[in-house]
Amino acid sequence: MNFVSIDIVLSAALLLCLIVQLVDYWVFLYKPYCYQKAVQKGKIALPTAQPPVSVVIYARNEDENLETYLPSILEQNYPDFEVIVVNEDSTDDTESVLKHLELKYKHLYHTILPGQSRNVSRKKMALTLGIKAAHHEVLVFIEADSHPLGPDWLRSMARYFTDEKTVVLGWAFLEKYPFRFAAYDYFCENLQTILFALRRKTYRANGRNMAYRKTAFFQQKDLSNYNFIDAGEDDLLIIGMTSESNTAVDLSVENNVAVDMQAVWMWKEYKLRRAFAYPFYPLFVKNFDRIEQGSTMLFYALWVLTAVFMFPNWLGLGGLFLLLAIRFSTQYLVI
Repeated sequence: MNFVSIDIVLSAALLLCLIVQLVDYWVFLYKPYCYQKAVQKGKIALPTAQPPVSVVIYARNEDENLETYLPSILEQNYPDFEVIVVNEDSTDDTESVLKHLELKYKHLYHTILPGQSRNVSRKKMALTLGIKAAHHEVLVFIEADSHPLGPDWLRSMARYFTDEKTVVLGWAFLEKYPFRFAAYDYFCENLQTILFALRRKTYRANGRNMAYRKTAFFQQKDLSNYNFIDAGEDDLLIIGMTSESNTAVDLSVENNVAVDMQAVWMWKEYKLRRAFAYPFYPLFVKNFDRIEQGSTMLFYALWVLTAVFMFPNWLGLGGLFLLLAIRFSTQYLVI
C-alpha cells in the first residue's frame, strides 16, 4: 500500500470518527438544552402541584456543611415540608449542630443510625431509616455538602408529582472542586443522565437532587440485590423504579443545586462509588459510553497518525486542522 492510499484510508477513518462525534453532540448531548429552551418558550407546560414534601438528608461527620448549607433548605419558599436528617454515628459536632438548628426550625427532625448497625451498605440503611421516618408521600433528596441556589428549589421539584409522575430528576453542579476537570467531568455525567431521562431511558439520578414517591420506594425490591456494594442508592435504585412515562426532568434555574466537593478524597470517593455501580448499568448506557469514548480517542489517534503521513502536504494538513476546529467548536458550543 503506498502513501497516497494510506492517506485516503486514514482520512476516511478520521472523518467517520468525526461524524460519530458530531452526532453524539448535536443529536444526543444537545437535547437537554433544546428541552429547556422549549420550556422557557412555553412549548412545554409545567405542572403546578404543591404536595406535602419530606426532604431526606444523610449525614456522617458533616457538622460544618450542615451549619453552612442546611438553613438554605430549611428556609425554602414552600407551604408544607419537613426536613429529616439521618446522622450515621458521627464523631464530630453533627449531633450538636442538628439539635441547635431544631430549636430554630420546628420542621427539622433528625434520627441516628448507631455505629453497630454499620455494614457495607450503611448509606442505604440510613436513607431507608429516613424514608420510613418521613411523614409525607413525596420524598426529595439532597446531601449535606449541597445547597439549592434559591428559595424555590422545593417548589420546582414537587410541582411534577401528578398522578402519572413518581420520579423527578434535578440538576447539580460542583460549586467548589479540587481541580477543573472534576467540575467538567461531573457536568458531563449529569448531562448524560438527563439526556437519557429525556429519551425515556432513565438509568440513574444524582442523589444530591432527586425526588420520588415513598410508595415507589417500597414497591420495588431491586436495591436489596445490591446490598453487597457501597453504592446504588441513587442509580441502581432508580433503574428499578422508573418507566418510560413516570419520570420528569427539571432543568430550571430554580432547581440548581450547588455541591461542595473541594477535597481530592471526596472526588475519588465519588468516582469509586460510580465505578462500583457501573457494571450493573443497562447495556445501552455502556454501549453509548464505548462509542463516545472510543470515537474520541480514535479521532485524536488517527489525527496524529494522518498528520504524520501527510507531512509536508500543507493543504492536507490544513484540512486536518479544519476537522480539529470543527470538533472543538462543536464541543464548545454544545457543552
